[in-house]
Amino acid sequence: MKVLLVVHQYLPFHRAGTEIYTHSLAKELERRGHQVLVYCHEARLDGQGISFLVELYDGVRVRRVAAFAKREFLPWRRFQRTFLNPRIEADYAQVLEAWNPDVVHVQHLKDLSVGILEKTAARGVPLVMTLHDYWALCPNAQAIRPDGTICRWPHPQLSCVCCAAWRVGLPVLRFAAPLVMPLFWQRARCVREQLERVDRFISPSQFLLRRYVEAGFSPPKFFMLENGFDYKRLGSLVLRRKGWRGHYAYIGSLAWQKGVHILIRAFTRLEARNIRLRIRGNLETFPEYVRSLREQAGGDERISFEGELAENRIGEALAWADYLVVPSLWWENSPVTIQEAYAAGVPVIASQVGALQEKVFPGITGLLFHPGDVEDLVKVLRQTVGNQELFAALQAQLPRPPSIEEHVDQLELIYKRLEKG
Repeated sequence: MKVLLVVHQYLPFHRAGTEIYTHSLAKELERRGHQVLVYCHEARLDGQGISFLVELYDGVRVRRVAAFAKREFLPWRRFQRTFLNPRIEADYAQVLEAWNPDVVHVQHLKDLSVGILEKTAARGVPLVMTLHDYWALCPNAQAIRPDGTICRWPHPQLSCVCCAAWRVGLPVLRFAAPLVMPLFWQRARCVREQLERVDRFISPSQFLLRRYVEAGFSPPKFFMLENGFDYKRLGSLVLRRKGWRGHYAYIGSLAWQKGVHILIRAFTRLEARNIRLRIRGNLETFPEYVRSLREQAGGDERISFEGELAENRIGEALAWADYLVVPSLWWENSPVTIQEAYAAGVPVIASQVGALQEKVFPGITGLLFHPGDVEDLVKVLRQTVGNQELFAALQAQLPRPPSIEEHVDQLELIYKRLEKG
């Protein structure tokens, strides 16, 4: 079977949950004898006169395409190109014609074009889409406002304008909201119309599935399937049934909606001196936020910023950690970091928000705290300090995340059913 995987960005230049999952999926499909092509946007090509680049990455064939020309860097044009791009649609149509896939599995369309769905459906190719976040409903994909509050649907498009103005650093756009709102109406209508062409939606959590159904999407098109985990990513890690040593870790993006500042504020208030916090994430993507994190750490020697974690050091980082902390403020879906932690025998402390409540069970696989609540996180962390019995009990009850092999078993059934019509 020829499988075309469409994703907004890809390894090795972009390393987050969706990209890691997509690569694991591509590798497993290839291992089973399927032909795989990954189609993605690559920002490095934008404005350089290079339309596309085809290469092999870790054995997977990848077509990286440019989205923007230099003349399209006006704010409104750039916003439109995040969801609608005729140039990319034309390139994608050529790929469909030349490669002729048996199924197209979309992972994300940001900075590509929803017209990809129309092109696929027009050729009669079965179309599957995994929903990794809320991009189809929310332009910033995470349904969280600049003040940290959750954004719920339905709501006036004026809210989207104000949110976007803050995110691009142009607050003055708020005063031009009536002029800008038609762009957001266009996006909402265009994205919704094109997603109607998808044959089967896959959701890695019940929480996200409910959000889309509440927004008016058809329940029969949805299939709940947790993302598969590639255990080989842990390397040669051998799980040791160790006791609590005072080691806490954050692994992920250093973006404000991830709530890392909440974790630092809470950690600095702990009295124990025999504890350590390692923060692992790209220090350059959001430099101002990282600068604020360092300031909040205040030179606390128990806190260290380790930078982005190399792929071959995941097992090492988790072998060091006693607890993984996931302090997110937004409606997380299915963080790969939680799968990594469970696979390595590490309990999780997470905020009680979104699908995290499906992934972490208090007193069984970890502990939960109220999102954004520093005091509550301090209270939860204090429960763990020096508590060998709690650590042992949690570690003994950790679930085994579904493997990528088990996951692809289910996907192949979906692909074949759609292929048969």
